[in-house]
Amino acid sequence: MNNREESSAKFYCIHGNLQSCEVWEPFRGKFQYQGTTVSLECEDLLQSTAAGFQDWTKSFCAKVEAEASGDKPFLLGYSLGGRLALHALLERPDLWRGVILVAADTGLADSEEKQRQLQNDLQWADRFLTEDLEELLAEWDALPVFSKFPNSAPRDRTQLNPEKIAQIFDRFSKGRQEDMLPALKQIRSAPLLYLSGAMDKKYTQLGKELAECCPSVQHKIIPNAGHRVPWENPVGFVKTTQAFIDSLG
Repeated sequence: MNNREESSAKFYCIHGNLQSCEVWEPFRGKFQYQGTTVSLECEDLLQSTAAGFQDWTKSFCAKVEAEASGDKPFLLGYSLGGRLALHALLERPDLWRGVILVAADTGLADSEEKQRQLQNDLQWADRFLTEDLEELLAEWDALPVFSKFPNSAPRDRTQLNPEKIAQIFDRFSKGRQEDMLPALKQIRSAPLLYLSGAMDKKYTQLGKELAECCPSVQHKIIPNAGHRVPWENPVGFVKTTQAFIDSLG
């Protein structure tokens, strides 16, 4: 990529759980729109004071609209950040030029399953308040969802405040999230790219199902990657995302 002057187009990026804004730094300057570099704006969930999904969504969309100056931005979210990005999309589908979701869940429909998920997340929240951070991070990275890939995303332990982490597990639990699939099926105004890693069977299946039932969704599978697609195959992630941006130009 060249270092031309940045365009007015912005890329709002939302990180996942147990991450901070720094995870997006490797991709700064990597995307272009209409020949100029797109600026990255990173949403810091660890600094959020939102009480939950609805509060966060309204505040975030209002901020983006105020900063957009009439130019529609792009939206990118990974995992938890993808779930929040989906809320922002459904709240204001007219606000976005295009949306990229990476390994993001659309929510649970079954009330008992939602309650189990909430209890699990509340247990994680309590553990981060009472147990050793390094041990918990190692346990988190060993979860089956990561397909035995080691964490390759930047992680600054000094930014991971246990109280903030506990709040995120509680307030943004999938157990508190609505099933967004019915509303997503109705979206027409904002093109959506769903990315999953080839080794991430759960979210690859979800991506396939979304592409089949949602007119605005296209699904791309990134090879040599599990759940943390952007950091496990950065070249494939950038190439596929750039192709999506080009298709909207």
